[in-house]
Amino acid sequence: MVLSTLGSLGDLYPVLSVAKALTRQGVEVRLALTPEDCDVARDWGLTATPVGPSQAEMCAALGMTRDEVAASVLRDPRPLLKRALLPLLPEMTQAVLDLSEGAACVAGTPFAMGAALAAERRGLPFVPMLLQPLMAMAPSDPPTGGVYALAIRRPKPRLALLWNRFALSLIRRTLRMTLLPGQNRLRRSLGLPATSKTPLLDYDGHIPFLLGLWDEVFAPCPQDGPDGLILGGFPPAPAGGLPDGAQTWLDAGPPPLVVTLGSIAQGLGRDTFWQDAADMARRMDLRAVLLHGTAGAPAASDQILPLAYAAHAPLFPQAAAIVHHGGIGTTAEALRAGRPQLVLPVGGDQPDNAARLRDLDLAATLPITGFTAARGAEALRTLLSIFDDPTASKLAKTISNRNGATFAADRIATLLPQH
Repeated sequence: MVLSTLGSLGDLYPVLSVAKALTRQGVEVRLALTPEDCDVARDWGLTATPVGPSQAEMCAALGMTRDEVAASVLRDPRPLLKRALLPLLPEMTQAVLDLSEGAACVAGTPFAMGAALAAERRGLPFVPMLLQPLMAMAPSDPPTGGVYALAIRRPKPRLALLWNRFALSLIRRTLRMTLLPGQNRLRRSLGLPATSKTPLLDYDGHIPFLLGLWDEVFAPCPQDGPDGLILGGFPPAPAGGLPDGAQTWLDAGPPPLVVTLGSIAQGLGRDTFWQDAADMARRMDLRAVLLHGTAGAPAASDQILPLAYAAHAPLFPQAAAIVHHGGIGTTAEALRAGRPQLVLPVGGDQPDNAARLRDLDLAATLPITGFTAARGAEALRTLLSIFDDPTASKLAKTISNRNGATFAADRIATLLPQH
């Protein structure tokens, strides 16, 4: 079985969870990942083959910083996909072709476009792994925010549903205009016929089903979503403990505010973001854990614990509230923790995830550009005044009891030869 993904840790961790579940069933898993993600896979006890350039090599080739690349992808990924991904696609497709020799099946996330092409060229089943409800692109439950702002949430009249179909068709059209010519050139070089399907959203070849790796409580499976879409739940959190001394700090006082912007958005707030986050905690008479990554953060104290990274699973349940960017991986862990959330979306799927959390009365939201200590404290206080802890805890238990990785592995295993 070949698995491939391209993106942030929120894309990587679910794929590694599925890989672990498959190996427990005795399935040989071959992973096609970026060089940095190969290092993470080794930490999980998995082996992986590097595909494509490293982050540093990509940034150098584009003449952009890591933050600039992240901002471009989150704002609108189409220009960077055309400029950066399409030129690399032949090499990445060939790497997956090599890995898939003798394989029974290939699965991948949307940005890992070479995986789908390699599977089609080999005549193997390809299983798309969709990580966010946004990727269903359903007119009855459309994405929101950013390039999806034209769509009407929760359309009731038939006219609103028709409008959403039109709005989403425009997104598909622009994706085809941006990516399809280059993709068809590669298809011809692989001996595959040209296609008119929308890159990232639709697939050629044998697609037995599509795996939606989110929980139905967060977003039900839409009837007008992709054919063959099945929901398995969120994959479990990655294993890992807290850094040295962190639990001692947590035990020394009341539950803190936990603040994170994920693995790629740490530097995309205002220059004062991390200081503002610390000031927000002080306004609310809370301590704060700041998961700041490579960005600068206030110094450690009895009230502030800055950490480059900490596993979310052991940390989030100990929080008074969680402030985050709305990435799907962080969203899943915040849901499992059952804690109040303030979501500060940057772009991509984050505004859509934030809106879904708000609809469940689990989160308040602010655009990250509008975040200040005062606004954040006001929004979170308002949420806390109505937050229903028993309901949130019940929801957290429901989500935790559904293992998306095991579900995915069980479904994929049905595609393997029976001996």
